[in-house]
Amino acid sequence: MLHPTSLPGMWGMGDLGKSAYDFVDFLKETDQKLWQILPLVIPDSFGSPYASNSAFAGNTMLISPQELLKEKLVSQNDISKLESKVKDKYERKNQIINIAYDNFSKQNILRKKFDTFIKDESFWIEYTANFLLLKKVFKNKSWIDFPKEFKNNNEISTIWKEENGSKLEKIKFEQFLFFHQWGKIKEYAHANNIEIIGDIPIFVSYDSADVWANRSIFKLDPKGKPKVVAGVPPDYFSETGQLWGNPHYNWEILKEKDYFWWVNRIKHTLKMVDYIRADHFRGFEAAWEVPIEEKTAINGKWVKGPGAFFFNFLKTKIDNLPIIAEDLGVITDEVIKLRDEFNFPGMKILQFAFDSEDNKFLPQNYDTENCVVYTGTHDNNTTLGWYNNEATENDKKNVYKFTDFNGENISWSLIRLAMRSKAIWSIIPMQDILNLDESARMNFPGKTENNWQWKMKDLNISNEIKNNLKMLTNETRS
Repeated sequence: MLHPTSLPGMWGMGDLGKSAYDFVDFLKETDQKLWQILPLVIPDSFGSPYASNSAFAGNTMLISPQELLKEKLVSQNDISKLESKVKDKYERKNQIINIAYDNFSKQNILRKKFDTFIKDESFWIEYTANFLLLKKVFKNKSWIDFPKEFKNNNEISTIWKEENGSKLEKIKFEQFLFFHQWGKIKEYAHANNIEIIGDIPIFVSYDSADVWANRSIFKLDPKGKPKVVAGVPPDYFSETGQLWGNPHYNWEILKEKDYFWWVNRIKHTLKMVDYIRADHFRGFEAAWEVPIEEKTAINGKWVKGPGAFFFNFLKTKIDNLPIIAEDLGVITDEVIKLRDEFNFPGMKILQFAFDSEDNKFLPQNYDTENCVVYTGTHDNNTTLGWYNNEATENDKKNVYKFTDFNGENISWSLIRLAMRSKAIWSIIPMQDILNLDESARMNFPGKTENNWQWKMKDLNISNEIKNNLKMLTNETRS
């Protein structure tokens, strides 16, 4: 598991250039078959890809200038000039993309691919381009604060669209570049027998193109404000629960409209990845709904989701539903029944496994092979960080009891435990492969600052690590 932003890169973060291809080479060299990433969407101002202003648009900051150079959309001279003039790496990349757009009209082959892209992505690209431009025009105000004539995508005048035609096309072009470059990465991965696991967060941000353009499928009042928002109830981790603030779906309206938005969302995601991790899967059975006026998640209630009918309908529209169910947290018998009815594998997290001998996350207690085991996820500490700072004495006692840990390299002891389990797949964060401490943690749930920033220094991974990974993989592959 490694998100592309965590790849080494010269432009402030990783991108879809050489380091992405080199990472695929590393996976091939060590006989890996799966690469798991986080959502590839536009992140929020804190860098979170789980709070995007679009469920469809790609993160254009992942566009690789080096790949633009190969496509002859920019020159080395263009890049060198900007390197000396523009200090901020992100602004420099923006200006490189501007140059690429200016040169785009000269590239007939790319122009045809762009036109095909616009046609294929017509469901979302028009309204999303409108929304992203309006966010710039109105200095990132929430869409509810847009002037009246812009509060609804369907009411925007043709004159405005014509006047802003080149600006809208440039936004679409940026999206084209992102998906063009990612498509080449996916092709390269497939050529090396590597498949990709992506991620769909069940909820979307209120201040997003999708809510703005599809208000009827969300529980909003006549003015467009949420009636209720999503969260989770009080639990061991929080006395007041978690108030996420995402609007809830109006599943009845979605059903009447043949779940059109969700069908398109899943089809769109499956163009980019081979498998989908359904984040907060339990929300499809029932989700915690909190009245908008509440300040905490305490006074919410469980409200039934679309359940089995939804997934059966999806199967009539999509040939295959390659879904991993993120079934962590408050999981009821009804959620388990829904997961198992469609044979979706669930998740097992080893960092949660050691408080008792009968813990369901301990591999000896798995009641099925149809699960995916992780040492930890993007929301956990690194395994070394967990052991040093979060594991209790009882956890550590059980680590010694149920793993081969001898006081050295806790990360690889859990990696071996994961790979030797009967789970169909084991997914290991790259931080654990490298045995990194808590400074390499990707996200700390409930905190907004200093997340999503970890980046590999380079891809010069030691032969010892590569040989150990390859040998363990082949020893344990069934």
